[in-house]
This record gives sequence, structure tokens and C-alpha cells, in this order.
Amino acid sequence: MASALVTFEDVRRTLEQLYAKASEVLPEIKGWDKVYQFSVASLGDFYVEIKGGRVNVVQGKHPNPIATLSASADVFEKIMSGQLDAMKAFLAGQLKITGNVLDTMNLKRLIDAGLGKS
Repeated sequence: MASALVTFEDVRRTLEQLYAKASEVLPEIKGWDKVYQFSVASLGDFYVEIKGGRVNVVQGKHPNPIATLSASADVFEKIMSGQLDAMKAFLAGQLKITGNVLDTMNLKRLIDAGLGKS
């Protein structure tokens, strides 16, 4: 995994790698139809669409995401690399979630599985 998520392409590559690893451990994610919106300082707005057994990371705003997650670039990078648990970041106010907060636990499961923490 990249040591720094500096660009949108770094984020896309990292999420694609996490999804590929997670789908081996959690085959049910191949049946998901979910969109998570992100707003990350310095990276801007992008969304993660999980559908049809694939993950698609797109710059911009999705019209109807399940939830929107906002964080600083540092917090986002630590969550994506496994240095910071997303639930702890949320409870500490470092990660803000609007929309279906409970469904974001599925995203956490995917990230954890992709990092080998399942």
C-alpha cells in the first residue's frame, strides 16, 4: 500500500487494492450495490461505488450516496492504512458521517478485510 495518499489516483489505487483483497475474504461484497461519498481535505470530493462485483472510485459528488464521510487528509490516510480505527475516529469526532451511519460499518468491514484484519 502507498505510504501516502497524496493524489486522487493514490486513493483510487488503494481502494481498488483493498476491495480486491477483501472480496477474497468477504465474497458477499461482490453482491453489494452501495455508494459512499467522501469529502477529504486536500483530496476534495469523491465517491466509492461498489456494484456488480467491482469498485469504482470517481471524483466529484454522487447524487444519492448511502452516507457521506468527511475527514482531514491525515485521518483518512490513517484509516485507509489501518493505523486508525474508523469507529474510534468517528467517536472521537475526527471522522464525520452523515446519512446511514450504520451502513458505513460495511465499508469498515471491507477496509479491515482488505488490510487483513477480518
